[in-house]
Amino acid sequence: MALPQQAPRQAGAIANKSGRNKAPGQEAAAPAAASAAASGGMLVAEVMRLPQHVNRHSHPYHQLVMGLTGTAEIDMLGLAAHLDVSHACVVPSNTFHDFYGRPSNHVLVINIDADSPVFTDPSHPDHASLARLFDRPRLISLDNGMRQLTQVSIQEIQRNANDRALRHYLGSAIIRCLSQRILPSPGQHDRSLLDMYKIDNYIFEHLGESISISDLAACLCLSERRFHSIFKAQMQQTPHQYIIHQRLDKAIQLISNTSLSLVEISELCGFSSQSALTSSVRKYRGTTPGRLRAG
Repeated sequence: MALPQQAPRQAGAIANKSGRNKAPGQEAAAPAAASAAASGGMLVAEVMRLPQHVNRHSHPYHQLVMGLTGTAEIDMLGLAAHLDVSHACVVPSNTFHDFYGRPSNHVLVINIDADSPVFTDPSHPDHASLARLFDRPRLISLDNGMRQLTQVSIQEIQRNANDRALRHYLGSAIIRCLSQRILPSPGQHDRSLLDMYKIDNYIFEHLGESISISDLAACLCLSERRFHSIFKAQMQQTPHQYIIHQRLDKAIQLISNTSLSLVEISELCGFSSQSALTSSVRKYRGTTPGRLRAG
């Protein structure tokens, strides 16, 4: 997917290398802020590339940042987010955060006016859900449905680069769908939600090993049966499918951005062989490692 190149922000509990707190983005957030002001302070969705050096800033609007290609890091007062195609983060207004991106990174940034009635008026029909979504910094794991919605939205944003209304509607749809996934709806406050970042961290730390459902259930102190039931309802896929996609995401990143051999990548990402990796890339991504490496 060819993406426009601009610049935004960084993560990972890293001090600003320049020793200065740069103004909102100077490379990426500045155009975002300008667009937000020009749109009447509502909602703006933009594709950006985060700078490869550390920046720090805060801004008066809420922000959702979703990984698209490559990887990026954002650190919000010690809460570190690793952004890739499967992960996003919520940055509430006036929250200082460090950010940077690795080569070839792109993110979708959605800016929302913090003074909008949806946040300030308790009688607004969406206040209960959206105000809670941006009440604190959040790390978010994206299920298949959210990933597909994001990719389709990016394609439409690129195809209609000057259609600001379309960006607004697509950004609104993404935020609404995320809110429904990560926050219990009224009357469902007792619904269990899994800590997906704890699960992701476990998978990442054991990526080159065999990972069982019982392993993941144990890290959340749940029975295997209950874990599987909650996981499938929350993520719209089985834990096994999720693990495969996490392995593939890392493998594709290594194929595209390193010179490691496919045998080495297979071992690092937990595939039984190079042929198993190739088969999975073809089955789930519709391409081959050779095409990915060729760009």
